[in-house]
Amino acid sequence: MFFKFKKQNSDLREPLPGSAFRSRKTTTGFSLIELMVVISIFAIISSVIIYDYGKFSSNLIVTNLAYEAALAVRQAQVYGISVKKTTEGAKFDASYGVWFSESDKQNFYLFSDKIINKQYDELYSGSNPSGELEESFGFNGSNIIKNFCVTQSSGPRICSSATSELQYLSIVFTRPDPEAKIHAFKSDKSEVITGITYSKAEIMFIMSRGNKTARMTVTNTGQISIDSCNDIVGDTKKCPE
Repeated sequence: MFFKFKKQNSDLREPLPGSAFRSRKTTTGFSLIELMVVISIFAIISSVIIYDYGKFSSNLIVTNLAYEAALAVRQAQVYGISVKKTTEGAKFDASYGVWFSESDKQNFYLFSDKIINKQYDELYSGSNPSGELEESFGFNGSNIIKNFCVTQSSGPRICSSATSELQYLSIVFTRPDPEAKIHAFKSDKSEVITGITYSKAEIMFIMSRGNKTARMTVTNTGQISIDSCNDIVGDTKKCPE
């Protein structure tokens, strides 16, 4: 009896166990250099995000301060043109205003002008021993009023500083006129320029540990606006001095 064997292709043979020709499995992964590059990129992206968040947070805080002041001015306007009784003394015909001081950079005041002198008289001892204060507004931490400025209808712009004549600013509303009366006073509370009508007032708010500034502008027509600017030289929106 004869048996016929089919010849197998030697190239298809399975390697013997333990043979040197056994197939090898290869593994892949990150090298140390690749890992360092990835970590560096992640660190750079995280730094940019954190830095931008800090800028955004600073802008938001200082802008909120300006809006708080704008709401106080609007509240004075509503009180001034309506029939609102003063907190003390039961007066119905008083004007209402907001008072800013160069020497008090962390506070401003909503007041009822009972003496009718367009000023906040804290120690007024007439029918109201507690003064003209209706509400006070204060800032915390490094948030302050940088300065304030007035612009004449036909004349120069005057800004407050430690050496400036302008030391106090009041924005007053009297019934039934919705327009704002802007008044500028010296340190002795006499008018900076007697009989002058101002077309607008600007109040700058800033974080003392930063350079982010917001500006509230009030015109004599009663319009209130808020905008942001920057104290960096060369910035596209430089804050007015």
